Amino acid sequence: MKVLHVVGSHPGFFRISPVFRALTAAGADRQVIVYAGHREDLSARGGFLEELELPPPDHVLGVSTGTSAAQTGRSLIALEALVLREQPDWIFAVGDVDSSLAAALVGRKNGVPLAHLEAGVRSGNSRAAAEVNRLLTDRLSDALFTAERQTRDHLIAEGIDPGRVHFVGNTAADTVSRLRRTAAALDLPSVMGLEAGSYVVGLLDLAGSGVDRPPLDGFLRALDGVAFETGRPTIVVLDPRSAAAVREQRLEALLSPMTAVHSPSYVEMLALVDAAAAVVTNALDITDCATVVGVPSVGIGDLSVGRADIFGRGAHVSAQELDRLPDVVASLLRKRRAPGLPELWDGEAARRIAEITMARLPAVA
Repeated sequence: MKVLHVVGSHPGFFRISPVFRALTAAGADRQVIVYAGHREDLSARGGFLEELELPPPDHVLGVSTGTSAAQTGRSLIALEALVLREQPDWIFAVGDVDSSLAAALVGRKNGVPLAHLEAGVRSGNSRAAAEVNRLLTDRLSDALFTAERQTRDHLIAEGIDPGRVHFVGNTAADTVSRLRRTAAALDLPSVMGLEAGSYVVGLLDLAGSGVDRPPLDGFLRALDGVAFETGRPTIVVLDPRSAAAVREQRLEALLSPMTAVHSPSYVEMLALVDAAAAVVTNALDITDCATVVGVPSVGIGDLSVGRADIFGRGAHVSAQELDRLPDVVASLLRKRRAPGLPELWDGEAARRIAEITMARLPAVA
């Protein structure tokens, strides 16, 4: 069996890495990784692929700039040429990025079945390009892998054949489970002069369409308010994109009450989250990470990132109500943490996915 993995963003690598290993262990003959972004994006993240035990992408498309429609169009053209050349038995796409929709369209038009990781996530915000991508990618997929029962229910309610929908758990939980001990050995809180469980971590992902995403200055002011309201040290994580935005918008003064951490690796980010008192972010991979390690999180913006509150482990604040963030975080810190992990977040999601895809090559529905 030959698999073509289409990855549109860095969190996608976080989710496909256990699937790549599971498919290899199950006997997949060849796996091809296609990254829709730019080589500079990969080099800016240091050795994160090595941490995830992934080889470098076989193809880097460089199409992840411009409007959502432009990115989808460029991805379509580039991916179809690759599919015709590689002739895969499966295409795997991750999440709600433009390249995932392009992969679904290319697969359907060329008779190659598509597997969608993180299927069934919904925000209800039809203005968001990500929501359009979710809906259409799910409709065109042949195997829809969901991380929780609620997202499976979304798909069934939308009329998708239940035989195509598989509740397998969260591959992000697989990755966290594998790397957690390595992250703990870094002892980052001590290195930073902090006590474990004493601080709040904030991260704003500036990728995507920006619909229902707070402005960076508003997010930083809200984090300042969290530090004041809770009396907790606050760490703000800046990736290359957000660090550049701070400089361009001259927001350095807003960082002064906080500790800024620039471009941490995945293991370093996991170490920060694992030892935090709470996490505030609009990034679904980070809320998932917090859920796995039992740290409460507040999802910002698009309701899809408020998934932790489904399990009673977090809360959600829209981009229009950031003034509520300090009170929400303070309230969350006073609550007792929900025990245990969500159903099937047991580190075995990738194994289930490999078993399903290796067992059958479904006809395109």
